[in-house]
Amino acid sequence: MLSKDNLFTIFSKGLILLVNFFMVVLTARIWGSEGRGEIALVIANVSIISIFSNIFCGSTVAYNACSRQRELLLIISLAGAILTSVAGAGVFSVFFHKGYFIPLFLISFLVSMNSAIASYWLGKKDITKYNLLNLLGPFLILGTLILLYYVFGKTNLDTYFKAYYIGYGILLLLASASLARERSFTKPNFLSAGLTSILSYGVKNEFNYLLQFLNYRLSYYFIVILLGLNDLGIFSIAVSITEAVWIISRSMSAVHFSNVINSEDKIQSINEALLYAKQSFLISTLILAVAIVLPDKLYSLVFGNEFSGLKKLVLYLAPGIIAIAVSNLFGHYFAGTGKLNLLRNKSLIGLAVTLFSLPLLLKKYKLTGACIAVDLSYVFSSLYLWIMFRKEIHTRDAH
Repeated sequence: MLSKDNLFTIFSKGLILLVNFFMVVLTARIWGSEGRGEIALVIANVSIISIFSNIFCGSTVAYNACSRQRELLLIISLAGAILTSVAGAGVFSVFFHKGYFIPLFLISFLVSMNSAIASYWLGKKDITKYNLLNLLGPFLILGTLILLYYVFGKTNLDTYFKAYYIGYGILLLLASASLARERSFTKPNFLSAGLTSILSYGVKNEFNYLLQFLNYRLSYYFIVILLGLNDLGIFSIAVSITEAVWIISRSMSAVHFSNVINSEDKIQSINEALLYAKQSFLISTLILAVAIVLPDKLYSLVFGNEFSGLKKLVLYLAPGIIAIAVSNLFGHYFAGTGKLNLLRNKSLIGLAVTLFSLPLLLKKYKLTGACIAVDLSYVFSSLYLWIMFRKEIHTRDAH
């Protein structure tokens, strides 16, 4: 039986999924496969920048929320978000397009600061506020996009990015006001900061996320170089459809991570991880099966004729997607217990498999080859994490 926190988190992330799916359909219809490819590339770059900013703004805030001053964590997050967003936007705008600097900077900064506040609430086990913050963002972005496009007639691709600025800007104001209502802000106490330990956890954890992200999105860069933006647009839609099932494991993982860092009962945490992993496997497999049996004509009807052949890509991506849906729970158990070296090793294995298989398979089999390379990366890295978790089970049984 799913816990109340899990049910609420899955429900909220399900709504997020629906809104994001509607945005994918809307942008595919408006700007076509090339526009979707450009959007996917920008958002992928934002994700990389956010990984670096999450050294200051991400899970380290959750991990230290109960032991460090709130204002200290937030001021560190603010400084880190500004630094990494400026630097990251500068680097990616040089490599891809100078006009990308403003979108990359603003979106990265706003995403990072909202992530810091959400992580703080997660660390304090305030799952309701954590979910509400994550839920409001997509709704605000979608509402702004519809308003700009259909009411004000803003039809160029920049409209999508402007919707992000406005939506996440409003969200940050609301989140900051909610923090102020909890209790007044005070001056950060840097003397008792423990900056080294705060940043050490952040560096280790986000390095793992960077490697993991490369496993998830390195294919985008290979595709845009070897096949072009049109193929990237098609592939990104298939990825969006299949990764939608991760709402189950990510919802459970968020709750489980919060439970682990607030608990000293290792056996209970292991049992909880096992239970959630089994539930994630069953529910995720059922949802993905529905996506697989849908006719290809329906995908073309929803996204447009440019996106024919999506069903085949969804089918090929399925094994790897299910593997990650299960291993996410083990990964968050290890993150909560501070065993970040295992997550690093898992990501390195996946990245090595990606770098070896992706160029070969992509050249020969095009997008089908990209799907197979993604599967190999996900399965091998997940298998490693399962083996490491089995050792934790043996430790439990020994007691």
